[in-house]
Amino acid sequence: MIKKIIFIAFLFLSFNSFGQDIDELRKKASTSSDNELVVFIKKAKDQGLSLMDAEKQLILIGGKAKEVKKLRDLWNKKTSEIEDPEDESDDKIQSEFGYTDNFEKDSLEVDVVEEKKRFGSDFFKNKNIVETPQLFVATPSDYRLGPGDELLINLYGASENSYPVQISRNGNVKLDRMEPIYLSGLSIKSASKRLKSRLSKIYTGLNSSNPIEKVDLELSLQKARSIVINITGQVEGPGTYTISGFSSVLNALYAAGGPNDVGTYRDINIIRNGKVIYNVDLYDYFSNGIYPNIYLRDQDVILVKPYEIETELVTGFKQLALFEIKKNEVVSDLIKLSGGANSNTYKSKVFIERFDDFSKKIIEIDEIDFKNTKLIDGDKISFKEINKDNISGAVKIGGAVYLNGSFQLDNNKSVNDLINSAKGLSNDLLGDNAILYRSNKGLEDRSVSINLKNNVDLSIQLFENDSLYIPSSKDILFDQLIEIKGEVNFPKEIDFRKGYTITDLIILSGGLTPYANKNDIKIFRNVSKSGGENVTEEIIVQLDENLIPNKKIILQPDDIVTVNTFPYRKDNKFYSIEGEVALPGLYSIKNQSYSVYNAIKENVEFLKSSSVEGISITRDSIRIPVWGKKLLSQGSNSKFNFELVSGDIINVPSKNKTAVISGEVQQEGIINIDRPISAKQAIGYVGGFTNKSIKREVYVEYQNGLRKVTRNFLFFKFYPRVFPGSKVVVPEKDENQQKTSVGEIVGYTTSLVSILALIKSF
Repeated sequence: MIKKIIFIAFLFLSFNSFGQDIDELRKKASTSSDNELVVFIKKAKDQGLSLMDAEKQLILIGGKAKEVKKLRDLWNKKTSEIEDPEDESDDKIQSEFGYTDNFEKDSLEVDVVEEKKRFGSDFFKNKNIVETPQLFVATPSDYRLGPGDELLINLYGASENSYPVQISRNGNVKLDRMEPIYLSGLSIKSASKRLKSRLSKIYTGLNSSNPIEKVDLELSLQKARSIVINITGQVEGPGTYTISGFSSVLNALYAAGGPNDVGTYRDINIIRNGKVIYNVDLYDYFSNGIYPNIYLRDQDVILVKPYEIETELVTGFKQLALFEIKKNEVVSDLIKLSGGANSNTYKSKVFIERFDDFSKKIIEIDEIDFKNTKLIDGDKISFKEINKDNISGAVKIGGAVYLNGSFQLDNNKSVNDLINSAKGLSNDLLGDNAILYRSNKGLEDRSVSINLKNNVDLSIQLFENDSLYIPSSKDILFDQLIEIKGEVNFPKEIDFRKGYTITDLIILSGGLTPYANKNDIKIFRNVSKSGGENVTEEIIVQLDENLIPNKKIILQPDDIVTVNTFPYRKDNKFYSIEGEVALPGLYSIKNQSYSVYNAIKENVEFLKSSSVEGISITRDSIRIPVWGKKLLSQGSNSKFNFELVSGDIINVPSKNKTAVISGEVQQEGIINIDRPISAKQAIGYVGGFTNKSIKREVYVEYQNGLRKVTRNFLFFKFYPRVFPGSKVVVPEKDENQQKTSVGEIVGYTTSLVSILALIKSF
């Protein structure tokens, strides 16, 4: 095969490791059969080579003009039109050149064209999108209340009160001492007006303009009701869905997987009580960010019909996809939907590939007609791309010269003049052949073989946009790889570069895992023995703590590096250290009695930002508090010390000079503290207790997860201390706890009298 011939030629010219005479090699390459060229074309395309690259490589090994022309003729033929080469052609080439490879023999296959996606389909395939709506936002003005909605009525000003209510099945809400108020079907604004009108009979300040007497009413939606909708037609998952009453059409469609391959994105019907009330165009959202805030009601139907017109953007557009078009839309509308043309396109004309009856034709549309040309189903639209390498009045040179790039074209400039402008041929010159690419207005036209030792070839006159390539030994036709696997964080194949060491490879693969055995790293390398036999050589390397190997080994192409597992891995036990420490990571449990104290003392290096008091252990998702300062001061015999088990996580949080006060206090909030204070004192900073608080059940939650509650003795309360980073919680009374009963008071008094009498008797 030609590809194999080329590869051998590179090796021969670079390393002189083959006994084959170069002239014989070139002779065999120049007499390649059509079958060999077909195999070469298939493999070249598989590697992503262009026709220009393929011609370059054929000329490089001495291919003549007729072989280059034959290659060009075969290149653009459909696979079905090319005779399928027989397998023995591979064997023939291998035996003639004394070369074998391990690649599977290829057969020609029809190229598979990647199917374009429908514009907007990615939205419904995005797993990161939450299909339920965000409820912690202002209630939309068009949202209509209904049975099941939970509301909060707040009164403030001269009178203050709150009414949590739920709309009943009958559409009413019931307030104390009042007749039911019907709110179903009303917006929040209308419902507020109705409530204000009814409540003004009790709270006269609602109608007052006097600031001292004035009472204001605020109505908010606390929890939206659930509704049942039906989604039918051309969607991925048609059916009946129970969703939040806060859901929009977009939320519902996402739950159903969106339109299928034939479903419309531009004319989605919302049917209510048998009538179409809305037509939704999702392109308004995908292209312009206009969100379809159409909120659904119970028993609404979403109907997704088949699309009518779908076009395909082929080349030259910023978004290449299938776009749905409405009947009245034209070419300019499609260009706008796609985001416009790419910068490297000829924008004054579009080309439409259209099926007309039983034939296909190409229609050219000038820019002046973009606003007047309608599209039909199946149209394929393209902008022609301009060759980005086309520089006016310039020629290019690359490869084995000292200066690569574009040079200004002077009158009668020849190939030799261009080489001299590039400061001559460099030492990495590979062979005597070069390639001159001739182009016409930026479009590749043909290539010409140049013999660098032939004065006639060197005197060839250059034209605008000509490109000269001179082969270099630095060129690599196909990527060469090295592989690392085993106990590294990211096992992978890596592009080979000269000078790579094992240390470089380990760093590029994300470093070693905790289970890596630094004393057992192996390099597997293919080497050729005398007689042409290929064998695999095994090289064992050891690394020190700094990943420096005990052998100075430079890696070679196709090397495989394996980092083996440390012996008895299954018996090893590990714990991890996380948070504000100098060296977080995974550590080994050294023995059966290895404790928290041992781990912290040996492996935890605290930072200035570390909270020692906030240390905790996570075990099987359960958080275990550790009093860090007491543990470290008391040592291994501390009551706060315990044995570690495999999988434990030691977490050291950052220092926090604040405390959070929540619950039944006058004003929940955060206070700044830099020393321990009483919980009662902390509560005093936020205005004290409310009349609903349970003072005797106040508790403090510390950074390490431990909770301390208030101790009570008769009428005396001993509040826990609050450290920086703590949270103080004041529980709320139940309704039956709101007042202390007479019996409780008598009981407390009797107990106190008894204790005083006892004290007096002593």
